[in-house]
Parts: sequence; structure tokens; C-alpha cells
Amino acid sequence: MNESFSRIIILLPTWVGDAVMATPALRAIRRQFAHAHIAWMGNAAAREVLAGLKFADEVLEDPSRRSSASIWQAARLLRRGRYDLAILLPNSFRSALVCRLGRVPRRLGYARDGRGWLLSDRLAPPRGADGSLEPTPAVLYYLALVRSVGCAAEDRTMTLAVEPEFTAQADQLLGKAGAAGRPLVIINPGASFGTSKLWPVERFAAVADALHERFSAAIAINAGPAETAIAAALESAMRHPPAVNLARTGPSLGLLKALTARATLMITGDTGPRHIAAALGAGVVTLFGPTDPAWTTINYDRERMIRVDVPCSSCQKKACPLKGPRYQQCMLQITPQQVLAAAEELLRLGRCPDGREVQA
Repeated sequence: MNESFSRIIILLPTWVGDAVMATPALRAIRRQFAHAHIAWMGNAAAREVLAGLKFADEVLEDPSRRSSASIWQAARLLRRGRYDLAILLPNSFRSALVCRLGRVPRRLGYARDGRGWLLSDRLAPPRGADGSLEPTPAVLYYLALVRSVGCAAEDRTMTLAVEPEFTAQADQLLGKAGAAGRPLVIINPGASFGTSKLWPVERFAAVADALHERFSAAIAINAGPAETAIAAALESAMRHPPAVNLARTGPSLGLLKALTARATLMITGDTGPRHIAAALGAGVVTLFGPTDPAWTTINYDRERMIRVDVPCSSCQKKACPLKGPRYQQCMLQITPQQVLAAAEELLRLGRCPDGREVQA
């Protein structure tokens, strides 16, 4: 399919990390269809993390996740938009149904979740010899999809915009904390995926304290909407108080992006903030446990992935099903010394030289 389209609707991924990994594909669509009206539709998190990027002319809320009745509401939005092409980045049946009910004549997506019959243009997902889904980095997965509509898909660089109001807020927070001129390290101890990805807060605290003592690093704690308790536990476990605790300011992806654009380093599990750090040029130490890195490989030279190979890796389970001494060993065998060594190396390297952040 290499045609001209005048009105394009793109359904955004659900997860923050996936939305960031979709930015090379979103950029490629904008370049290929420079004169088309391009709209995005997605949930609040996807819209917030992508806010400020100039790859869309319009951004719509996706109401279809609220209830079965709201699927019709989303479909009516698409009907009113009179789009001639829908690009479905999510793999869900729901997203394909919304586009079909929305009367978009061309509907492009992967034939997964039993939805192939709802798509006019479908791609088979990569599969292994046994027929199972083959782990494919999300960046490449999305680029392969848009390549089928004629987009050049060589540039894999993830990009995010930082909005001026959040830059000002971040600078004010750091100024009040006396963090100016010191390396900023963001600790992200939570994981919306599930408890299986969590590393003990006492270990995060030990690494944060060591970086404060060795590099005079200013520490910022990131916390999502449901992670205030983890952030509080981390702050209590630290000997040196953090410069910023986002659990106190209120969770904001806009503020997290602005702080990350100022940060030298982020230490995190395999979660969305990892991709924000890479897109904005900060070094990132990523702790992998139950998830397979092959799904989210980003080939970022300022990332250090830490993973311990245990017999049950990579189970992809949200909660560890094992009990006793085998419980969550994929995370518990990662030591503070391993994380600290990687963090020190990246602090000495500094931020990515190309900057990466885009001013909105």
C-alpha cells in the first residue's frame, strides 16, 4: 500500500513506554503524509507523554475503554472525522472494532487478538518456527507497520517534547532544593505492570545514598498515581533526603519529562520512565526481572541493562507465582553493587551529546 491519504487517524498504544517507542513511527507518518490531516486518539497517559510533539494536527481522547457503550462514542468520533486511513498501533480487538464501526475505509494493523477480519490491511506479526509470537522490539514492530503505507522507517530515534510550563516548574523545584549545578539522578521504584518488577526500596535507597555521597548527586523520586506508598517508603529508607519527591507534587508526566531533560541519570525497572529517559538523553540503568528485554530493546548507548538469568526467566507474569526461597529471584538477585557500578559509569559519561529533547 503506497497511496495518498488526506485524513489519517492513528490509535496510540496504551502503555507509556509503548507510546514513547512509537515516536519513530509517528514521525515517519508525519514525514510521509506531510499535507494530510493527522489525528491521534489515545488514553490520558499516552496523550500526556506525547504532548508537544508536532507529528499530529489533532489529538483526541479515546473514550472506548470506559465501557462497551463507550465504544460507540469512540466510533462516532471517527465517523465525524471522516478519516480515510486508520493506523492501529495497539493490538487489541477493541481498537479494530472502533475503527470498523467508525466507518474508516482503510484500517491497517497487525492480525492479532482475533481481529484480522476487522482490518482491511493486515500484517502478520513475527512468529517463530513453533507458531508462537517472536519477541520483537516495539520500535521495530511499529516501524514495520508504517513501512507498509510507504513510510521511510530507518530512523529509530525516540523523541519527546518538553513543554515550557513544566520546564519552569522543574527549574523552580530544583532551585528550591539547592540542586542547581549538581548531577540529577531520578529513582523510579514503582511498576504499574505489577509487583513482579519491583526491586526492594532499601536497595534503591542504598544506591541513592551512595551516589549522593560520591557525586553530590541530587536525588529525585518519581512516583505514578498508585505509587505514593512506594515513594514514601523509599524516602524513609534514605539517609539523605531527596531533592524532589514527585509523590508530594502530584504525579505528572509533563513534570517528569522536564526533570528528565535536566537529569544525568535515571535508575528504574523495565517501565515507561525508562523510555522517557532514553528519549530525552539521560543515562538509564534498567533492572530487568520477569520481562524479556527482546520486546523493548531500544539500542540506546547510554543504557545499562541489568538482568540475572534464573530458571523461570522471563515469565512475563505480573506477580511472582513462586513461594519461599524461589520467590522473585529474578529481581532479588540483582545487587546494589551491580546497580551502583552501572550508575557510576553513566554519571561519568554524562547526558547523551545530541540532547534529544524538543522544546514544544
